[in-house]
Amino acid sequence: MQQATIFQQYKTQSIETLTNGEVVVKLFEEASKQINMAIFLTNNDNSYKAFNSIVKARKIMSSLNSSLDMKYPISIELRELYLFIEEQLVQVNGTGDLERMREILALVDDFKVTFRQAEKLARAQR
Repeated sequence: MQQATIFQQYKTQSIETLTNGEVVVKLFEEASKQINMAIFLTNNDNSYKAFNSIVKARKIMSSLNSSLDMKYPISIELRELYLFIEEQLVQVNGTGDLERMREILALVDDFKVTFRQAEKLARAQR
């Protein structure tokens, strides 16, 4: 029991020490993981669990969208892209379209890579 508590403390501390950029990367990683899981589950005829994975990915995109600081012009463009991804996730959840899931996954993965590179550059400048 004590090991579980120590592990939980470690996880909490690890998350609390992340920079904002690292948090964004982690969110994109989780969204990617959930979309990958939805693809796998859809391929294995488990549409209920696939639905739940897509819902989780959509919630992550919604969180990213709501966290944007709109005083920066790039935030307007990011908002439009995040809303587009959310809309696509809603649509794919109703159809189970694997090809479209893969397209959304590619877009989310592109964001993940881009934000990871931006975080590395920001860290190098600090």
